[in-house]
Amino acid sequence: MAATHTFQVVGRAVPRVDGEAKVTGAARYAADVPRPGMLWAKSLRSPHPHARIVRLDATPALAVPGVHAVLTGANAPPTLIGRAMHDMPILPRDRVRFAGEMVAVVAAEDPDVAEEAANRIEVEYEPLPAVFDPLAALQPTAPLLHAPEAIRAAATAEQTVPDLHNALSIAVWAKGDVERGFAEADHVFEHTFRTQVQHHGYVEPHACVADVDADGVVHVWASNKVPFALRRYLARALDLPLERIVIHPLAVGGDFGGKGSFMDAPHCALLAQRTGRPVRMVMTYAEELQAANPRHAAVITVRTGVRRDGTLVARQARVVYNSGAYGAFKPIPFINLPGAGEAAGEYRIPHVRIEALHVYTNTVPCGHMRGPGEPQAVWAGESQLDLVARAIGLDPLAFRLRNALQEGDVSPHGHAYHDVHAVETLERAAAAADWDAPRGPHRGRGIAVAVKHAQPARTRCSPAAHWTAASC
Repeated sequence: MAATHTFQVVGRAVPRVDGEAKVTGAARYAADVPRPGMLWAKSLRSPHPHARIVRLDATPALAVPGVHAVLTGANAPPTLIGRAMHDMPILPRDRVRFAGEMVAVVAAEDPDVAEEAANRIEVEYEPLPAVFDPLAALQPTAPLLHAPEAIRAAATAEQTVPDLHNALSIAVWAKGDVERGFAEADHVFEHTFRTQVQHHGYVEPHACVADVDADGVVHVWASNKVPFALRRYLARALDLPLERIVIHPLAVGGDFGGKGSFMDAPHCALLAQRTGRPVRMVMTYAEELQAANPRHAAVITVRTGVRRDGTLVARQARVVYNSGAYGAFKPIPFINLPGAGEAAGEYRIPHVRIEALHVYTNTVPCGHMRGPGEPQAVWAGESQLDLVARAIGLDPLAFRLRNALQEGDVSPHGHAYHDVHAVETLERAAAAADWDAPRGPHRGRGIAVAVKHAQPARTRCSPAAHWTAASC
């Protein structure tokens, strides 16, 4: 049993419960878990962003001394898996959709043998046309990654799938009449902004150890922050009831939103089942950058209407998120889309329309990162405000102060703002930055406004639930 700690929190600082273990090196991470007779797993990944698998021969890998099993699309369950949207095969059988997609996994006595064997697997590909830009992917002539009927079959009940080429989800928010707003404006500006894929940069890569006990119960130690959710993902992938999967929570060496997916855990567990031995799988950082679940790249077009005196009257934004080849790594299939509402900014704009899309491309599948969808939209919206201010001859700070949110204003999502301190915050920030002071050579000064909305939630825990999820 874990040691219990009692802390008095009133009037004094409380130490982190896990602090001592982490700073002394005693904390255990997924790659540290020892199991007797453990095998190592290594994967073979596609070099092509889009290709048909014409032939895959694992015989050369099985001939390597020390190899115990090879998992391929031909002998893996045909189940489509995902956190919410089930659109990703455990291993592809006929087609790869991004460079870095796993096509086979080898379990062997040590990592070097497993890697050598994986590299001996013979795969014949027929390269297919690929699309990398989400705007290009929306065009009817673009390569189709998933058939429309397959997208709808994989979608959740809460997900709106648009009738658009390669699109998997859409959301629209509006208030007022945006066309009327543009008609009332003295100036209308339109700009397009692009953001890139961003990896979380956690120190610990994804790692997993799986073992099967004498009763056939699958035990998993993984670099994962959501043990109950991981158990559900594995139950689907392995076609097992929840009670036959035990997740052992561990320290997680960095997350920032990136450690909630199943990643390689299904492959590890399947190999443990087939070999009767514990199996460990640890991604290299090259694999992390190829195949983990980064922040979505986005293409954001912002159109803004403004009067001569600098009053904002209309803003329209189309935010197109590059989903990558699958939607499986998203905790909800429309993650990011509400964040697109931040393209309207924290301003009093009577007429607003925001459209947000997720679009498949032949790139690494994206997942969740802190403030999902918001940094992309905020950067585009605030950057355009600077461009508009410069064009109409207003100071960027004065422009923002003129249009800042006030008590009771309503967002495009329909939420009323309360306890608003936008003006005071801007004024204090400007004072702290000496906004009006002369700037020396090679020095710049900028200002922007954003808000992170708190999401109300409830948390509960019971001993019964805890011991079902993980045991000592």
